[in-house]
This record gives sequence, structure tokens and C-alpha cells, in this order.
Amino acid sequence: MARIEGTLGVGLVGTGWVAASHLRAIEANPHTRLRHICGRQEARARDKLTRFGADVSGVAFTRRYEDLLEAPDVDIIVIATPNHLHAEQAVAAAAAKKHILLEKPTGIDVRELVRIRDAVRRARVRTIVSFVLHYNPFVRFAHWLRESGWLGTIRYARFQYLSRVLDGYPGWSWVKRADSGRSHLLAAGCHAVDALRWCSGLEPTEVSAFHTRFTKGYQWPTSIVLNVKLGRKAIGQVVSSTDFMMPYTFGVELMGDKASMVDGLLFWKDTPLSLVALRRANPFPDVALHEATALDGSPAIRIECDMPASADARHHPFQGEIDELVDCIREGRESHLNVFDAQKTMEVCLAADRSAARDGRPVRLPLIRS
Repeated sequence: MARIEGTLGVGLVGTGWVAASHLRAIEANPHTRLRHICGRQEARARDKLTRFGADVSGVAFTRRYEDLLEAPDVDIIVIATPNHLHAEQAVAAAAAKKHILLEKPTGIDVRELVRIRDAVRRARVRTIVSFVLHYNPFVRFAHWLRESGWLGTIRYARFQYLSRVLDGYPGWSWVKRADSGRSHLLAAGCHAVDALRWCSGLEPTEVSAFHTRFTKGYQWPTSIVLNVKLGRKAIGQVVSSTDFMMPYTFGVELMGDKASMVDGLLFWKDTPLSLVALRRANPFPDVALHEATALDGSPAIRIECDMPASADARHHPFQGEIDELVDCIREGRESHLNVFDAQKTMEVCLAADRSAARDGRPVRLPLIRS
């Protein structure tokens, strides 16, 4: 596609707290303007979005999703609806030649993933999937640290999405249900699966999982543990749960043959990491590195930056996401978080849920053969 100039019009479907976060990012991008909102009740939708910090004054409202698809002044559709609606709306947006910002999960079964893939491939529109932790400084630094070789060859990785989501959550009415929320991995823990893939640089080839249920009110298991084969020799784990008596926690562990990253600390055993050299190489001004000490008294390096510290979408870095999508549309290139890459994350989640339902029987990946 050729380079696109001028302002890109945006249509939004979905009017909850996540939608408001997308809208604030759209407002802050100099190349986008919100044109239309699609929801069920106009007064309620405008009030919710305003309370969540988005300015929707003067923006057209419709109850018909088709109006967004047919609007000539809409170039991008942001899909921020309940999980079970994502695939149908994404397929329709692609068919209408609209670029897409799609909330996770992209699809909640293999059939939906294939439909999204085929629709976007045919339409050749640009897409980005809302795994916003790619723009969090800590997760971004972890990816860079591995990619630039400081950790060496990855041997083990563990990522954890731990939360305590009850009926105070704005999407509680649908996320608790098996037909719409579907599972904790699809509703939330897919962030950890995606970060495992991105930060380790390794693709899962097999997964076995066990799940259980503690928290009342959900129609699906509320904790799941995945054991994952990564590439040819490495192994990994993901823990996804809403059962634990603790604040939201996003755990990041990457163990290489040179050094290991355990949440906010870097450790080594044989060859020391040079703090001076690492500081010099660090490309992120919002990440600081300091001397530290391990529990046994040996030297370590502490990473200081904004961490993934809340399940509240209002604290998540949506700006980087919309900025990347807009740049890709204007420059005629793919985003690094398009639906084709996100499909691999969703396949791991579906395989893990399938394994857990079969008492941990291993499931090989990928589920979908291109």
C-alpha cells in the first residue's frame, strides 16, 4: 500500500473502560480523529466514556455497527467489545477495507482465528492487537535484553498474570460467562502468554496444562498453570489466575546461559554483567539501572522503571499501540502485533485450555497449519 497522508478517521465499537483508554490515545495522536461511536445506549455510553476520562463531545453516535463499516470518513475501526464479538466484527471490518485495532482475545476458538486470518489476508488492511504490555518500559526492556544478547541463549522463561477480579470489574456481566469470557487465559492471561513469546523469542511447540476453580461467580476455571516446550530445547511456564489474595502482579522471568532476569533484578554466575556497559547500551531513557545485591550477598543489577502494576486499563500504555498502527497505515507496512502474530498467542491459550480439560494431556502446536 502507498503512503497515506492526512487525518485518519476512527470509529469505535464498544463503550467501556478499555474503550475510553483507546480514545484518550486516539485524541493524543496528531494524525487521528474520532468520528463515530457505536454502542447500545447513547446517554449511558457518553456518560461512561466521560467518567473514564475520554472526550466524546461532538462525536457522532450510532447503534448500528454497519454504520461504521459504511462511513466514508472512517479509516480505522477500534473493536473494544466483549470477547465473543471480536471475531465477527473484525471480519466485517476487514471486508469493509477498514484498518483494525482489535482488543484481545482476537478469537475464542480455532474457527474464529482462521476467519480473522483469511479476512485480513484478503483485504490487506493493517491491524494491531491490543497486547499493550509491549509498550510497557519493563516488558520492552526485557525483550531488548534478550534480543541484544545480554542473557545469552534462553533456557527457561516464566510469566505470570495474577489478579483478583470480582464483580466490581466493569465488564463483569460478560467476562464471568463461559460463552463470552470463555477462560482466564483468553480473558486476561493471554497477556502473559504473549509476553512469553515476545520476550523469549521462542515459539511454543507443545503445551500441557492444569486448571482449577476457587473464586465463585465465574463459569470457568479461575486458575491455570501451563508447562510449555519452547523451540527445540527451552522450557517455560505461564500462571494465569484471579484467585490469589494479593494485588495485581505480572511476573517476568527469563533465564539464559549468560544471565537471568527475575522480575526487577539481573543475576549471573560465571561471567559478571558490566553495569557500566549495560547502562551505555541501554536504549531506553525511562529505564534506569542500579547496583544491587542478591540474597546470598553476590552482586546483581536492579532495573528501575514503570512496571506492569495494575489490571486497570487506565494505567496501561495504549499510546504506543495507536501510534504504531497509525505509522504503519501511513507508511504502508505491517505492525509487529498484527493479527497473524497474535494468532500464535491465541493458539497457545486454546491449546492450554484444551489440555487442562483433558487432565493435562499434552497438545502440540501450532493448532492451525498455514
